[in-house]
Amino acid sequence: MTSTQPPGTYERVENRRISIFVFPEPEQVRPARRAVKAILGHWDMAHLAEDAELVTTELLTNAIRHTDSEHPIRVTIALDQRWLSIGVRDRSNSAPRVHRAVTCDEGGRGLLLVESVARSWACRFHRDGTKTISCRLRL
Repeated sequence: MTSTQPPGTYERVENRRISIFVFPEPEQVRPARRAVKAILGHWDMAHLAEDAELVTTELLTNAIRHTDSEHPIRVTIALDQRWLSIGVRDRSNSAPRVHRAVTCDEGGRGLLLVESVARSWACRFHRDGTKTISCRLRL
């Protein structure tokens, strides 16, 4: 996409992929959001930044909350001709589930937010004991 085209008008997009590593600490969420926003700006996809920042925040916060590891968490942003994919890979072996939080709950709405913004989300377990939660945003 060139900077003169309106959002929703695309030329051929090269496949692009970048990973960042984040320590499993809550104060690392904000820098990860900023990195995602900067990457999308560089790729001329700034119109996706708000949704991408939201899903990154929710997926990364869940990973930090549910992993008991000191190992870094990998956040991967990938772009192809139709989708922006965001994946968060951690060392937790528990599968995520959508939680229907009640009004007084302070948390538990992360995957509901991801579902409301992303086209789809999935969980994949890897042989090395890690798992990836990923979602896709339509370009």
